[in-house]
Amino acid sequence: MSESIIEEAQLNDLPLWEDKEAAKVLDQVARENNVPVDVIAELVGLQRARQHQERAAGIYQRIEEILGRMD
Repeated sequence: MSESIIEEAQLNDLPLWEDKEAAKVLDQVARENNVPVDVIAELVGLQRARQHQERAAGIYQRIEEILGRMD
């Protein structure tokens, strides 16, 4: 997965992307389920960006946009 996507989503501190073995497992599971790792990274980044908001206005539309790239 591209380092710029990880940096953009601010996932550098998460063990799943920092640890090479964990990243390999994620990549394998993602491939087996036909889900691009960058889609997973964007969803995790979106959740992290919004986790402190009391209301998640517009989040469902953004999730649909991200998942729509898989079609």
